[in-house]
Amino acid sequence: MINPHETFLEKAWGESLEEIEITDVKKAIVEVQHMDDEHGAFWVGWDEYVLESNKDLSVIAVFEDTGTQIKVKAQNWTEIENLYRLLLYGKISELKDILNKMPSC
Repeated sequence: MINPHETFLEKAWGESLEEIEITDVKKAIVEVQHMDDEHGAFWVGWDEYVLESNKDLSVIAVFEDTGTQIKVKAQNWTEIENLYRLLLYGKISELKDILNKMPSC
């Protein structure tokens, strides 16, 4: 697992957290489902990587180390939770592989 001191979670409705764990992501997933479309997003960052999820299950991954951005559509919130789990465990290659196999949006 990566050092949680280097992570953050930002919510489109104005709340932000540092030193996050997967429990923080799970809470944000529940909250985002009850937000309006304008505020229905949150993102998690670590080092040069950012993963954003939207209420409509769209996901944007930014890999600043390679200048890559991937936009996909998840099937459900469990799939999105698993993407964040990979990010928080520092499994970036595995995260990229899974994202590249998901449908584009």
